[in-house]
Amino acid sequence: MAEAVQHDLERAIAYGIPLQRIEGVDSYLQGIAGRNPDLGFLALTGGDGALLQGTATAATAAAGAGHLDARGLEALAATLRGLPTPETRAASLQPIERDGLLILRLPVRVGRLSAEGGGGAASPPAGHVLVGVQPGQVRGQIAGELVTVALGGLAVLLLLAELAGVLARASFRAPLCRLSRAMQEAADGRFATLLGRRPRDQVGRLLFAFNAVVFGLHDRRQRFAAHADEVRAAVFDPEVAAAVERTRLSALDALGPGLEAAPRREVDVRADDVHGFAVLAVAASAMLVLDGGTPSATGLLPAAAAALAGAAAGYAVPARWRRLAALLVALAIAAAALLVAGLSAGLSAGPATDGWTLPGSLCGGLAAGLAAGLALSYVRRQTVDGGSGAGTLPVVRALVSGILAALLWAVAIGWDGGTLAASSLLLAGLALPMARPIVVPRS
Repeated sequence: MAEAVQHDLERAIAYGIPLQRIEGVDSYLQGIAGRNPDLGFLALTGGDGALLQGTATAATAAAGAGHLDARGLEALAATLRGLPTPETRAASLQPIERDGLLILRLPVRVGRLSAEGGGGAASPPAGHVLVGVQPGQVRGQIAGELVTVALGGLAVLLLLAELAGVLARASFRAPLCRLSRAMQEAADGRFATLLGRRPRDQVGRLLFAFNAVVFGLHDRRQRFAAHADEVRAAVFDPEVAAAVERTRLSALDALGPGLEAAPRREVDVRADDVHGFAVLAVAASAMLVLDGGTPSATGLLPAAAAALAGAAAGYAVPARWRRLAALLVALAIAAAALLVAGLSAGLSAGPATDGWTLPGSLCGGLAAGLAAGLALSYVRRQTVDGGSGAGTLPVVRALVSGILAALLWAVAIGWDGGTLAASSLLLAGLALPMARPIVVPRS
């Protein structure tokens, strides 16, 4: 940046304009300082070292650096007046320490561009560009950026941890638990269950092999019984027929009653079915609530009331409509996020976006409540372990994780409405396929 200013001034001098008479330098320096808040000050001195123009950044003024006003910049320039002019680019880029500032002092030369490699022996400088930074301010900005990255990373990790847990349980733990229960039933002589919802991997092939064994046993039992009946019907000797019947009955008794009825494919309902949808939908809805800026009672109270109403409505949805309701909730969140993102992009320069803060909060709160109500209703009314904490607590944890992730993300991006709306749209899109595992009971 300092070399760019140096180059622009040297181009102006090359047209024969004296450095002291170049117009608009003050506005030019102020514009650069405004676009680079990490700078402490930006100044221009003449050939004699006297201050010609200078400006301090708004961040420096807000930090209380009163010594960088016009008089302070003149005094600072005076302390640099007697220093020799650097003769090489590498030497000019070595900072000078003054009054807690690190200052770059780049020469502005006549007839040769320093920014293009001009040396100090070519001609005496017409002036110098002074660029100063406060090390403490720079360290504070770096620390702030690190905090932002840490908060954003933590928000992403929260969501990824919840989704990774759901994926691991759905791919390995749940199928193996189902297989274990089915094998225990088989050991007790019950072969009435075919395992459904098989993953498309090696675990799924294992479940398929178990189903093949169960179905094969039932088929062999039925064929044996049918063949024994045919033999008994074809024999006219009563003693032989009685022996065949005794053999048939003893074999069927040995096989047990578990193979009499044809095995049925059963789909177990788990809390994990709704876990991924709940965390993504609630996180997306919370981002809509936080889209208006830093949370306040004005926005949170209506959102909380809408969330309670939505939770009651979601909890009352019948079982056969839960999957459809979840899909509609995700679509509604996506539509609201798309609308808010468009308004943020088109009206960000004016106060008109303030009128959409309350509707956005209400939509987000209502959607979050609906998602939470659907998830809790599914777990408590439809899953096997719904009445126990083993099914409910993980879903409650997922809801809290979604809200916390949205809050951390909002803090990380500085409560930017457009970014929050875009993030909400992305999460709502991801929540759509996560509603597919919700089991619809057969009527």
